[in-house]
Amino acid sequence: MKKKLAVILAAAFMCVGLVACGSNSSNTEATPATDAAQTVTEAATTAPAAITIASTETWGDYTVGIPEGWTFKKGYALNEDDTTCCSVRKSDFSKFDFNMEKEDMYMKKYEQNKATYTQDQKDVSGKIGTVDWTGFEYSNGFELYGKANGKPVRVSCSGFKFDSPETKAVLEALVIK
Repeated sequence: MKKKLAVILAAAFMCVGLVACGSNSSNTEATPATDAAQTVTEAATTAPAAITIASTETWGDYTVGIPEGWTFKKGYALNEDDTTCCSVRKSDFSKFDFNMEKEDMYMKKYEQNKATYTQDQKDVSGKIGTVDWTGFEYSNGFELYGKANGKPVRVSCSGFKFDSPETKAVLEALVIK
């Protein structure tokens, strides 16, 4: 028992020593060259990885790009034969659901979702691919609508932000007949 306590205390002291050695407690200032190198290193480690579209799937009027390692799902849970909707999925919780509905129907669903997903909500818009999107972003996703070739399209996304590399890759690859 005493041996275990001694080992734990020794490990704790080593951790404290390592943390203290790593901190810059001296009053010396970093040189501009050091600051620049640190900034470049931070930028390289925080830059998002590029998303590669590995394949495309066509379903109804949609042709969607599927990123490497993701899946494609036709229709929706209650009707897998419905050609007005499909999904591009990284997982069950990170996905893009595409719906082609009558304009009054998708606006009703959009407004319902806007009233539901209120945490950290903000309006977003912009052209990605061939579509001018309008919508809102919330804590864990976004809801968009737009028209492509005169057809109304609604996108419900969970797991990604509007300005994420995943969103850009998936929406840029979207083609509506």
